[in-house]
Amino acid sequence: MHLNLFDWAIILLYIVLIFYSGIFMKKYVGNIGDFLVANRSMGFHLGMLSLMCTEIGMITYVYYAELGYKAGLAGLMAAFPPFIAFLILGKTGFIIKPLLDMKIMTIPEFYSKKFSKGVRFYVGLLMAVGGILNFGVFPGVEAKFINIVTGISEDYLLITMVVMLTLVLLYTVFGGMVSVIITNYLQYALLSFGMIFITVYGFTQVGWSRLVEAVQLHQGAPGLNPFLPSVWDSDFGLGFLVWQILMWISILVGWQAISMRLFSSKDTETGVRIYFWSALLFLARAVLPIFWGVMALAFLGNKVEPLNALPEFIVAVVPSGILGLIFAALLAASMSTYASYLLSWSSVVSQDIIGSIFTFVTGKEADSKKQLLISRITMALVMIFIIWWSLFHKLEGYLYFYLNMTAMLFIPGTLVSVGLGIYWKKSRTAGAYAAFTLGALPPLSYLILPEHIRSAYTSEMGWGGFVLALAGMLIGSFIQNWLQPQNKESK
Repeated sequence: MHLNLFDWAIILLYIVLIFYSGIFMKKYVGNIGDFLVANRSMGFHLGMLSLMCTEIGMITYVYYAELGYKAGLAGLMAAFPPFIAFLILGKTGFIIKPLLDMKIMTIPEFYSKKFSKGVRFYVGLLMAVGGILNFGVFPGVEAKFINIVTGISEDYLLITMVVMLTLVLLYTVFGGMVSVIITNYLQYALLSFGMIFITVYGFTQVGWSRLVEAVQLHQGAPGLNPFLPSVWDSDFGLGFLVWQILMWISILVGWQAISMRLFSSKDTETGVRIYFWSALLFLARAVLPIFWGVMALAFLGNKVEPLNALPEFIVAVVPSGILGLIFAALLAASMSTYASYLLSWSSVVSQDIIGSIFTFVTGKEADSKKQLLISRITMALVMIFIIWWSLFHKLEGYLYFYLNMTAMLFIPGTLVSVGLGIYWKKSRTAGAYAAFTLGALPPLSYLILPEHIRSAYTSEMGWGGFVLALAGMLIGSFIQNWLQPQNKESK
């Protein structure tokens, strides 16, 4: 065991506090609006903290550290697209301000308002598949992380996953978004301590010269310069930046775990401010763990499995006693992410898929109590699936790119359909169907093609999804406007 009794006491205390918060907050959840968007009562400061905690988990640290470990300092290029995207949307209110004014709870609701209920159902399916496949690798990666840090044998990987997810499921089922938001205060404090300590203490163990020498030795010049061997041919060159900026703008609009924070804001102005000031937090969210990966390379060499580099580094450099606080911080990050993702993707399934089927069959919407029950049952089913997926899915290539491409199954169509749906009056239902269908083809190809092929064209498949989605919206809308000059599709 790598943890002493003091370490375990800190971890158990944190778990008790989190579990109690879910039970305590249950009395404040009376309807589906309370459960999914906390009755739209989230203020500016809590909104920023909650958004940050939602998008930081052990897996966040692992996939960014993997970038640093395998790509060197060039991997830092991945830190800037989210920073740019937050600034653009937070400064201009582009897309997000009209969405906030609509008072919707999920992005697919927009499609039933602008296009048709069929589009909402179709997009809900794509979102559910992409989001759950994305979420599906979390338990396996993070359970392995836990096993390495704690010293628990990997023979207990399944038990680790089940225990971790069950704890999150219980307090999230009880309190929904209210519980998730309240616990983010404690989680943010632990996260801040953990991130700062690992960075400062780890750097004192490695030093700058040793770090640069390790990158030069193992990655050569491309590890220091992201634009080698050329601006377009490198893994982190201009093609990568174009794809990533488009993807992050789309994620901030259509990624359910993030947009639910936006829709939980108490008013439109608060939501826009949350996005603008979150830019710096998300820059640090990427820069620090990428830097940890480079430090791990310098400290451990290149003989460690890349996804294991960060936990191995933490165990090697963090002193006993402090390790419990660090682990509690990492556990806090993961529990917040798990809670939000379970809530987010189950809400898409329950509201936009099952809800659409229920309305189609019965001719009316389910009442709030039935929606709440369906959401809670769906969360349990999603949890069971992701445990199964983590056990049997084999990851190849960068974990970061896998997570990007599962999101890309619906993200290009989201940006194009929501953007043009808001700002272009001639956008039509056929265009929305075509945008989502064509936009999903490149990322789908990435997920099924052999590793040696997809690794050579990752960025092209990334930005290519947006090009095809835009073409689909323009062509589909043009054809429908030509065949049906009057807007006769069902609303």
